[in-house]
Amino acid sequence: MSKIITFFVAADHTVAAGVGEGGPGDEFETAEYGNFDVWSTLEKWESVLTNRSLDDVISDGEQDVVVGDGEGPLVLVASPALTTALAEADDRTLATTAEQWIRLRAEEGETIEEELAHDLVGEVAALSVSAVRAGGSVYCWVC
Repeated sequence: MSKIITFFVAADHTVAAGVGEGGPGDEFETAEYGNFDVWSTLEKWESVLTNRSLDDVISDGEQDVVVGDGEGPLVLVASPALTTALAEADDRTLATTAEQWIRLRAEEGETIEEELAHDLVGEVAALSVSAVRAGGSVYCWVC
């Protein structure tokens, strides 16, 4: 489990890697949350939004570590497919994604509060819109 997860938009991996130790500063558009498995969350969201099996999403391995070795803070990049799907999703699709994420996590014994799920999906979707418009990517700083 991660303690702090900050989603942010950056132009490229080099810029994103620069936040590795201290996290994204005020110059980045961010959304901060905590205490959930961000890696599996990104995979589940992509599966739901792209109508692909979770196994296919996992085997593609497009979520990737930009910087970090697992001992300290990490910076992960969301896959282009997930970023595009979130950016293009309407409110109904985002709500459905949040509900399916809640259900999938419950099947694994983890409770995600409904309001938190909807807020998180909505905020990361907004970041995805910004990333697509700017030609960048959505990243996650995990500390």
